[in-house]
Amino acid sequence: MKLLSKILRFRKSSDYKDLANKLEDILPFKPNNLSLYKEALTHKAKNIKDKNGQKVNFERLEFLGDAIIEAIVSAFLFKELPYASEGELTIMRAKIVNRKHLNELGKSLNLIKLLDVKLTPKQMGNDISGNLYEALVGAIFLDKGYEGVKKFIYSSMIDSHIDLEKLEKKISSYKSHMIEWAQKNHQDFQFLATEDTQKGKNNYFKVNFVLNNKKISQGRSSSKKKAEEIAARRAYYIIQPEKNGPKKTNQT
Repeated sequence: MKLLSKILRFRKSSDYKDLANKLEDILPFKPNNLSLYKEALTHKAKNIKDKNGQKVNFERLEFLGDAIIEAIVSAFLFKELPYASEGELTIMRAKIVNRKHLNELGKSLNLIKLLDVKLTPKQMGNDISGNLYEALVGAIFLDKGYEGVKKFIYSSMIDSHIDLEKLEKKISSYKSHMIEWAQKNHQDFQFLATEDTQKGKNNYFKVNFVLNNKKISQGRSSSKKKAEEIAARRAYYIIQPEKNGPKKTNQT
């Protein structure tokens, strides 16, 4: 029994040493509590439990990291955009803290390679890299505190990946953008959806973007929400609201 205990302790020590070496290439500091980072990089498929029988994986730290990222990015925007309204700050934050961007950050750090699990990236889902980035942030917060995690988020996200001037021009949701533009310019608009059903095939949605009773564009997708976004994006490039202002359309 004592021999087995020694072997297990040696394996744990060896695993942590290996993890510490790998983290050196990612983190700008030396971790204190390696067990936090081990948890942040443990997939639920490993089915690991602690001494109390509770499952140990990255999901709880992912939840914490999500909140920490939002708080630090919010504070950054509040300071850098002193004249922006609450709504404008919210839109800017959404452009930074979105799933696509977090996935890119996780991929840039190659976090998926640190997972000790025999699953393909496809089996782990499209958002695994972003989830791991959030979990890593949660681990850093518990290990190094607010100032420590703030430095990491600035170095890995804000300083190297955020250009506020470009972000202000970037459209994160064409549907929201077209709705805001139409309401601001007193334009009548509708997203008219119909379900496109074909026997033996997956159902699709067709969505028409109608402006002042005239059909401007159409989107088609297996999701109504995606079809609306496609229709709005096509309408945006047809109308070009920022360049041309409200476009006159014939009433029918």
